[in-house]
Amino acid sequence: MKKIGVLLALVLMLSGCSEKEYFKQIYLEDMNAFMEEGESGFILVVNENDQDFQEYVKNVAKSEEVEIGMYNVYESEKGAQDNRPVVPFDGFDTFNELYYVENNEEKGSLEVTAYEDMRLTEETKHFVNLHK
Repeated sequence: MKKIGVLLALVLMLSGCSEKEYFKQIYLEDMNAFMEEGESGFILVVNENDQDFQEYVKNVAKSEEVEIGMYNVYESEKGAQDNRPVVPFDGFDTFNELYYVENNEEKGSLEVTAYEDMRLTEETKHFVNLHK
């Protein structure tokens, strides 16, 4: 009976310790809510998923414990494949760019395709720490 109790307690502890998702794909609806509420945060605007630089940005988000939403301009809704880019705001007209937004205004951006490997990691960390 004690073994069952210990096992049950262990399962409950592990299920309560889910890891926070710092990097996730967002959609047009999320972008609109983010901007309407005047939130502050980081948004990576991309033109396709699974590009090499995305893994570096994801690792920085996790290591710096900061949320970064990735918005694909050709996938405005989950499962959708848009023929033309859906750009929610004028300031987000450059793809493969990490933006920092505060009170509905772009306060900074980083062209993530301008760097590779460790340099991309360093520049992304610097950008994130500058604005968080």
